[in-house]
Amino acid sequence: MNLPDILAHPAALRRIAQAQRPGLALDFDGTISEIAPTSDAAVIHPRCAAALRRAVDGFAVVAVVSGRGARDLARKVNIPDVVCVGNHGAERVIGGVYDESARADGGADTVADALAFIERATSHIGGLVYENKGISATIHYRAAADPQSARRALTRALAAVPNADGVQSFWGKMILELRPIRSPNKGDALAALVADYRLDALLFAGDDTTDIDAMRRLPALAGITTLGVTVISEDAPPALLDAADYAANGVGAVGDMLDSLIKRMA
Repeated sequence: MNLPDILAHPAALRRIAQAQRPGLALDFDGTISEIAPTSDAAVIHPRCAAALRRAVDGFAVVAVVSGRGARDLARKVNIPDVVCVGNHGAERVIGGVYDESARADGGADTVADALAFIERATSHIGGLVYENKGISATIHYRAAADPQSARRALTRALAAVPNADGVQSFWGKMILELRPIRSPNKGDALAALVADYRLDALLFAGDDTTDIDAMRRLPALAGITTLGVTVISEDAPPALLDAADYAANGVGAVGDMLDSLIKRMA
């Protein structure tokens, strides 16, 4: 699907920017940070960081919504007035204060057990990184010598996990993610931001599989103006492209989009 370039459609940005209570929500990895060889190596793009610092003065809320843990995300973003929504909406850091009011209702132990099982089953494969994020877990296989072989091994291990009915699994860009059955997704996170900050407009941008829930939720957010932007990469999920309104051609273009959006603030 060939999505129109958001930078060529300033009127769409204007509809968000000139709302009474506009909101801005962005994924982190692959959206405002280039995909890095390891999770720790990811750094917010300087142009995106500068734009977000300006945006907090004009938007009802500026949020980064990620699968990362909220505290880790807050360290990466490092902009005090940006709301950092971690674990797909299960936790937040707001003004430096950790808030777990939306925390998943149990299931973290089941995820930890599944992660430990998969780690034991695949420990012979070099380059895998196993990350327990407290509520969810991620296994990174980008650094494996043969990523496709590593994915096949992870698939076999996942199929053998005991009590697998208590865990949701998602494949992303060189990652396998595990979440509790009852945990929120990024669509739930957007709906909570709309309600909590009384938004009448919202722009969301994302690039990977777990952003599909958010992109699909946008049209269902009744009574507000919404705009969904997919950050294009060679491995962008087709379902995300289908759900989005516009495209940004890479992380640098997200910075350009944010600059254009801020210039159009009412």
